[in-house]
Amino acid sequence: MGVRGVDGVIEVIMQSATQWVEALRSMGGTGSALYALVCLLATVAFVPASPLTAIAGFLYGPVGGTLLVSPVGMASAMIAFVMGRTFLRPFVLRRLTTRPRQAAIDRALARDGFRIVLLLRLASIVPFAPLSYALGASRISARDFLLASWLGLLPGTFLYVYLGSLVSSVSDILSGEATAGNATHVLTGMGLAAAVLALLSIAHCARKAANQSIEKALKHE
Repeated sequence: MGVRGVDGVIEVIMQSATQWVEALRSMGGTGSALYALVCLLATVAFVPASPLTAIAGFLYGPVGGTLLVSPVGMASAMIAFVMGRTFLRPFVLRRLTTRPRQAAIDRALARDGFRIVLLLRLASIVPFAPLSYALGASRISARDFLLASWLGLLPGTFLYVYLGSLVSSVSDILSGEATAGNATHVLTGMGLAAAVLALLSIAHCARKAANQSIEKALKHE
């Protein structure tokens, strides 16, 4: 398939998505429920969350969009978390027996998971769904995961919803042209700062957990 063919496929997809979003707008409450369902399934299946979040702002405004997207995002995160704990945790446990550093990180998440997840979500250095699956495979509690994810994602969620509420066409969102000038720079700066803090926090907690394990092993000798 040549460049023209690819461009044609992309154009058809964008037109179909635009028509679908416009149809949702005319469906009232049914449209909101359908959007929530599609958003839930899409994010669990690794579809990028930011365009879907912006579409909520386009459809329902800053407040309505945030109130709709936030619980849907948490439901999606929890589904991925449970799947990670159910299907990935056994595999992770087998690896931890031969990888002391990963085992230390796992213990760090069990002890200080709320702070680590909060910083990771604020930083957005790991995509939404993969991080949820990975954390499900760790020892972090479901309560800490859910609360930290909600608080960490809320600023970015509101910003993307707000961006979506400013555009006049869905195509602006799908093409990535929806920007908010200084607002995006502020969020990027916050994300970079949170990323550094998250990495430092993980390293500190993992080092502390490793030292405790060594001390415990020496006591039993």
